[in-house]
Amino acid sequence: MTEKTVHNAVMVEETMLVLDVKSGGHYLDGTLGGGTHTEELLKRSKPDGHVISLDVDRSALARATARFAAYGEHWNGIEANFRHLASVAEQENLAPLDGILLDVGLSSDELENSSLGISFQKDGPLDMRLGPKSNDDGLTAAEVINSWTQQDLETVIRTFGEERYARRIAAQIVKARKSARIIRTLELVSVIRSVVPHTYEGGRIHFATRTFQALRIVVNDELQALKDAIRGAQTVLKPGGHLAILTFHSLEDRIVKLAFTGTEAWEPITKKPMMASEEETKENPRSRTAKLRAAIKK
Repeated sequence: MTEKTVHNAVMVEETMLVLDVKSGGHYLDGTLGGGTHTEELLKRSKPDGHVISLDVDRSALARATARFAAYGEHWNGIEANFRHLASVAEQENLAPLDGILLDVGLSSDELENSSLGISFQKDGPLDMRLGPKSNDDGLTAAEVINSWTQQDLETVIRTFGEERYARRIAAQIVKARKSARIIRTLELVSVIRSVVPHTYEGGRIHFATRTFQALRIVVNDELQALKDAIRGAQTVLKPGGHLAILTFHSLEDRIVKLAFTGTEAWEPITKKPMMASEEETKENPRSRTAKLRAAIKK
């Protein structure tokens, strides 16, 4: 029996509005996750629309296959990183597309899956790949932690985690791994805890949040994947097609903002990113950091 998703999608109505979903349209959801956005795309493009959903998480694809069986040939689920959306759309003969959606945040299903090793609150292997096709080189967080130089670790944690204590965390990792390899998530949490202040960020966020974010970004090559996806979208969207992207931290949002405003290829739909409503943030605290930007292909 396929497990149900525990993920609550963010800003569903807003994403559908900026995508301007129409009956009979061709759409691609590059980040299937819990399937809520895909379901809305299917409903609003009926009766003869077509939707392709990508994910590297096989359990997400398995859930969706059962959930969307009634849509038959109008839906396809593909195991692929969203950075390859252009080649998938062409292989599936769906290009040119009317709209593309990317929700590049983590899903609750992924955080709950301790075997992925991306949660600092659950013990699991230090892997952090979101699926077998998350990266092209098989890199894991354990490999980064146990073999990269102290300088490289510091750079990664500071750059991708925006962590002010990157230097002392990197130094402590190198010190700790001399005694034994760090291979479990809670082992890494313990290392971080030993060198950051007890009053870390005034208790606003968990002290391991930024380090874990940095490692996950590096392992899954998330920022470059986002850049690749935006470039790919430009090639497979029809003129006037819409691209909507939900981001959850400043590094991602910066990439999207620059892509939409720093080129003649896109016409931004709004000058500023859309944010979740007060009502939604109360019901789903995760939506507080969400930013939605959308643009039309010129």
